[in-house]
Amino acid sequence: MFNQTLHGRNNFFNIMKLSIKLFALLFVSVFVFASCSDDDDDTTTPPEITNFSAGLHYGAGNTIVKEPGAEIIVDFDARSRNDGRLVAYHIEIHDHPESGDPDDEYKIIDDLFDNDPKFMNTRNASIHKHIAIPADAPLGEYHVEVIVFDEYGNTSDVDAIIFLVAPADE
Repeated sequence: MFNQTLHGRNNFFNIMKLSIKLFALLFVSVFVFASCSDDDDDTTTPPEITNFSAGLHYGAGNTIVKEPGAEIIVDFDARSRNDGRLVAYHIEIHDHPESGDPDDEYKIIDDLFDNDPKFMNTRNASIHKHIAIPADAPLGEYHVEVIVFDEYGNTSDVDAIIFLVAPADE
């Protein structure tokens, strides 16, 4: 009888040991499978543009007035916020004609920069461009727009308004 009690107690402990081992195995399996889940790559989050300024250097002021024949300085930082890289940026500076017809716009620049080694295939970039204003550019309000592209085709854009005015009499 004592042997049966001892034997029954051993079975109980063996079952408990087996249960603990199975529970531990289950816990480790769940942890491993959860850790190794096939997370989808982020391909849809657009890039970020910060520290944008047009006309003068960043932080030089908000009212931008330039004269024909001068330069417009375009500054910005770009950062990829997904798993991809930055590939290109586009800068366009155009006026707003009275006709309202986009075909009548005067464009100072309308260029895609897709071979800039400081930008292409990077995760972060800082751009500083000097853009000459033609001496014959019409006076008035101009729209400055920057668009950044990542390798997945996502885009972000920023814009500003500057004014071309006649040179001040000296």
